[in-house]
Amino acid sequence: MEQRLESVVRTDVLGVPVDVVKPEDLPAVFAQLVEDRQHHQIVFIRLWDLLRARRSRSFRLTLRHASLVIPVTKGIISGARFLQRREPYRYSPFDFVIKLLNAVEQKRASLYLLGLRRNELLRVEQNIRETFPGIRLVGRYAGYYPANVEPDIVTAIKKAGPSLLLAGTGVPHGNRWLAGKMAEFHPGIYLWSQEVMDILADRRARPSRRAIEMGTDYLGEAVRRPWRILRFFVYGWYVILLLVYRLLKK
Repeated sequence: MEQRLESVVRTDVLGVPVDVVKPEDLPAVFAQLVEDRQHHQIVFIRLWDLLRARRSRSFRLTLRHASLVIPVTKGIISGARFLQRREPYRYSPFDFVIKLLNAVEQKRASLYLLGLRRNELLRVEQNIRETFPGIRLVGRYAGYYPANVEPDIVTAIKKAGPSLLLAGTGVPHGNRWLAGKMAEFHPGIYLWSQEVMDILADRRARPSRRAIEMGTDYLGEAVRRPWRILRFFVYGWYVILLLVYRLLKK
């Protein structure tokens, strides 16, 4: 069920929900997420995800029911401004999660890690233990598991009852998996991010502050997966949709 948070305003870009959260309000929002004993899913949304949500009803519902839909690419911010919507704030996924982990540590709350290969997951655990010694790590399970193991994973997460479940690659369907399973878990925060888990596992470098501010932090991903350059043709369609929406005053 969708949970609305104080200091969070929901707007939309091309009919896809996006949340407006001021940086100065983040500590209070995180405190509410940790303390209010509700189910909360946080979703990072890129421009490609926004366009996918327009085509996929299941993903669109995932976003609508999420407690926070956080834009992480400049195109979404520009689109909201062009459509004269309430302009959201853009966040770096890694910086956002680090601030969230700080809040979890301050509340002496707990964390469960899910995804990646076993050795990579152990590296994430080590990095978090060293950086956030006040967080209680209550469990972990590597990704890329066979389907018949999934009920055991769900049971393990339910028994652990983490305040925050942080998931990455190796979890099938990512955000949609969390959205579908969340009701089986205890109240808490549920977040999937390939980028964040890869950085914590030392699989990729953290984008520089300058790259984030300039909106060029995606270039590293383009180098690793050059075929994604073809998405630029789809982004042209995004510009056309913005023009149509603006003309029709949607």
